[in-house]
Amino acid sequence: MNPTRERTEGTFERTLTVTGPVSLDVSAHSGVIRVSRGEAGSIHIRGVARARSSFFPWGDLGGRIRRIEANPPVAQDGNAVGIGDVTDRWLLRGINLLLEITTPGDTEIRALADAGDIRIEGIDGPVECETDSGEINISCIRSEVRARSDSGGIHIQMVKGSVDARTDSGHIEALEIEGTIDAKTDSGDVRLWQTAVATVCAQTDSGRIRVRLAGSGGYSIRARTDDGRVELPVMTNQRLSRHELEGDVRGGGSVVDLETDSGDIEVVADCDANVASH
Repeated sequence: MNPTRERTEGTFERTLTVTGPVSLDVSAHSGVIRVSRGEAGSIHIRGVARARSSFFPWGDLGGRIRRIEANPPVAQDGNAVGIGDVTDRWLLRGINLLLEITTPGDTEIRALADAGDIRIEGIDGPVECETDSGEINISCIRSEVRARSDSGGIHIQMVKGSVDARTDSGHIEALEIEGTIDAKTDSGDVRLWQTAVATVCAQTDSGRIRVRLAGSGGYSIRARTDDGRVELPVMTNQRLSRHELEGDVRGGGSVVDLETDSGDIEVVADCDANVASH
């Protein structure tokens, strides 16, 4: 084995036994968090601690990687499991922590990353994710999802519950959502697809909003853009002003509130897949 690699990378694996619903708390100062559905009754964790390339001296990286390898940041209290949290914050300086976790479907997850990507799929949930700088990808969740990113895109698909997504700089996708959708970005496009009638709220300061509504059920739509065009389905009780268009679809119902300072707004309210596929 390459001796340089030995000094700059270490791995660890753990398998934990659980019974019943799991509460999983995962964090990574810098790196990647991946969580997927596994077998009932056990959580399997594979971690890689890898030195980051940097002009800054990070001290004894090799020694700290060996410490992580020998004593992985994994804690269990019954069905409550914490992964990646360390009391000595210096331990992870200059180190990327890559975590791959499989957990029973009946798991609620909280995942935090300072600078890193988060991917979660196939979990009952609820799911809460937050990263300062990185992408968030969440799919196939059976309850609500909450996602936050200071700088990075958010991609969410196939959720049975509500979705709440916020990013300061990045685009938001929330597709095939059965519950309410609340999406907000300061700079980026928003693309939504709802499969059951519920409230939809989307806001971007600079970007395009594209929404596909459920194929049946009523909506009351309000769309506003300061600088852009608005394309909406056929509506009744339509009210038009200089920058704002309101009206009802299928007799009215759940509120759809869309707003962008600079960008177009496009809404479809039938089974056409154009919004979701482009």
